[in-house]
Amino acid sequence: MSALNQPRDAGALERFGLTALAYPPFVTFFSANLVSNASWFVFSAALNTYILQMTGSAQDVGFASFVYSLPGALFMLHAGLLTDRFGSKRLVVISLVGAGVAILVIGILALQMAPLAVLVGLAFVMGIFQTLGSPAFISIVNDLVPPKAVSSAVALTFLGFNVGRILGGVLSGVLLILLGSDVLVAAAGTIVVAGILQAIPAIPVAAIKVKESVARTTGRAMFRPLIETAGYVARNPTLAVIVLLSIAPGSFGLVYMFLLPVVVRDLGADPGSVGLLYIGGGTGGLIAGLLAEPVMRRFGHGRAMFVGLGTVSAGLVLIGLARSLPMGALAVGLTQAGFAIYASSALSLVQALSPARLRGRVTSIFTLLYWGLMPFGALLAGIVAERITSLSTLVVGGSIILGAGLLALVGRRQIATLRIDRDGKSVSGDVAGSGYMPEVRGR
Repeated sequence: MSALNQPRDAGALERFGLTALAYPPFVTFFSANLVSNASWFVFSAALNTYILQMTGSAQDVGFASFVYSLPGALFMLHAGLLTDRFGSKRLVVISLVGAGVAILVIGILALQMAPLAVLVGLAFVMGIFQTLGSPAFISIVNDLVPPKAVSSAVALTFLGFNVGRILGGVLSGVLLILLGSDVLVAAAGTIVVAGILQAIPAIPVAAIKVKESVARTTGRAMFRPLIETAGYVARNPTLAVIVLLSIAPGSFGLVYMFLLPVVVRDLGADPGSVGLLYIGGGTGGLIAGLLAEPVMRRFGHGRAMFVGLGTVSAGLVLIGLARSLPMGALAVGLTQAGFAIYASSALSLVQALSPARLRGRVTSIFTLLYWGLMPFGALLAGIVAERITSLSTLVVGGSIILGAGLLALVGRRQIATLRIDRDGKSVSGDVAGSGYMPEVRGR
């Protein structure tokens, strides 16, 4: 590890599960990622509010969310391949700059009342750039911290996602109110701000001095490395179940974020109050993000996965049963807390069980199923919400997630025994079928 990567005193940080914050390169990345996450929530809230105001249709909101999330399903696997080939830092920088410029153009055109088809088409382009960096945003932590701090770094990355949700919720709510009484103009101006905030973090990330730990050996082939990775996952059923389980929360859970403007409408609240729901989710995720590393250490990463899924399920059902905005905000907080614990533990296991040469690609398969299937879930959720309300739709989604978690637990009980040891270099528990190979784990 280079001199720039030497840790500060990590004693107190390690006691609180914040070991990764002892490493300056990770602190830089964490801060930049925080701003970019906040900008994404500002963009999502503003664009969905703009579309809902223009059309009055939950189905249209769902369709637009489908379109700008679709690149995750189309290009996520190749994003993982490019991460292994060119390095995580480069992909993160390209992603931030490209997405930021696309969002900025969307906002400018929205101010000119451009056709919705044009705005949604540009949102698709924005989604391509975001997808390009998705696996890299996780894999980069292996180049910023030593193995013992990877689990902490993954948890803190999701903590940043939720702090960004709080900041994005506050900022989107404030901007939607302050940028004019015309909701369409205010939403368009908010999108412009989101584009600027998305691009700026590329500057400090580009300046990080880090020596990547994995040689780029994937050659120029575009499909053979993906087939190799899929075969590796398929040959290891425990790893396969961990990866495949992500379909349920990704398809039926994360779509709640796209439905929040519709939830606000169905609760009879003012459109500008959508920020309160984002704040509620961010607060729950923040608390869970701070607790995720201690929880994983105490109970094990496998058990933490199922705890997270159960919490997500309970939160979604409670959103559906809410009858006021404050109740909804509390339920959204519980939901996002579950996502923080689930995603931190699941991705920590994926990182630990994958050999270094395949890490970016295995991560991309997980993120394809977790984030990449969101567009199809958003499309379906929008159609269903138009017919049975967004609140009832979320109850159904929570029930599906609970069923999937129970099925995985019964079918592959050894997942609950898996634990990444404190050195970050070894995995204990019943590792049969997990693909874990200590001799190639490395950094």
